[in-house]
Amino acid sequence: MTTRYNAYSFCCRRFMSTSLSPQSRTKRLLLRILLILAIVASVGYYLYYAIRYQHLHVPVLNWFQQLEQDDQHWNQPALHEDSFPLQDYRLTYSRTIPQIEKNLSGLSYMEDQQTLLAVLNRPPTILELNLQGDIQATYPLDGISDTEGISYLGNGQVALSNEKHGRIVLAQLPEQPGRLDLNNAPRLSLGPADSDNGGLEGLGYDHIRDLLYVVKEHSPKGLFRLHGLCAEKPTCSFDNIHIEDISHWVESLDFIHDLSSVIVEPERGHIILLSEQNQALLELDDNGEPRSYRALNYQHNDQNIPQAEGITLGPNGHLYLVSEPNLFYVFTR
Repeated sequence: MTTRYNAYSFCCRRFMSTSLSPQSRTKRLLLRILLILAIVASVGYYLYYAIRYQHLHVPVLNWFQQLEQDDQHWNQPALHEDSFPLQDYRLTYSRTIPQIEKNLSGLSYMEDQQTLLAVLNRPPTILELNLQGDIQATYPLDGISDTEGISYLGNGQVALSNEKHGRIVLAQLPEQPGRLDLNNAPRLSLGPADSDNGGLEGLGYDHIRDLLYVVKEHSPKGLFRLHGLCAEKPTCSFDNIHIEDISHWVESLDFIHDLSSVIVEPERGHIILLSEQNQALLELDDNGEPRSYRALNYQHNDQNIPQAEGITLGPNGHLYLVSEPNLFYVFTR
């Protein structure tokens, strides 16, 4: 009886499926196609998010990058004698800054105040932070947009990078926190406007040698050095500067996909570059030669840093780093 029933059920299902109208079969086919497309889209979005913000591809890339680094003699003992000890740094402190919702970008150290300056790109704002990442003062900005980088020049003066318009803007911080009008502030165009989020990013000032380094993020990567910005101290201006294009220093770094920040190690005059997509720090000497390298996820206690945007050197050689949306990190030796 069971066998007959099963055979009967199979025949009925077979008959019903073959008796579907062409319209019904078309609808079923379309539903299957839509389901497949939805699955593909979901998987694609997850992979994009995981790679772009969680950097799940970094371990694989770092393995290949290590081969490239060996070829270029990164982290070789002979170079360590005159290099900044990036490999010795450990992540010792991290936090969110709850008053910031998103768009935390560049970072710089104010030695005369023993505090940090950070910048938001939207809305354009300068923030003063203490060394624990607490907000001490806020300076909303008028007359500038898409502020990605900041560097403290001394005597209350800062340089800001405007990525969208390819400009560097000079500003004088007021004695009291408050809105800052930059509509008539000195500005320098350093490359074409960029609407693809790949323009001017980080700024790093060498106070000893009066050099301002500027990085262009990607497409292509770029590196510039401005001489004489603050030659007439205490005032900084663009009147008598010399611009040096040293992009060839970074063009040869094929394994580095982007540049988000630059700082100067004052003792040697070497620069340290931050790559957000590679999750890495790189040291170049004053001739552009490689000196040292550190992946941000190199140590066992390192954390995933979703979008590393700014870095600076503070007191006692501590490295301070900020990441979008509102993350703050300290690396110490």
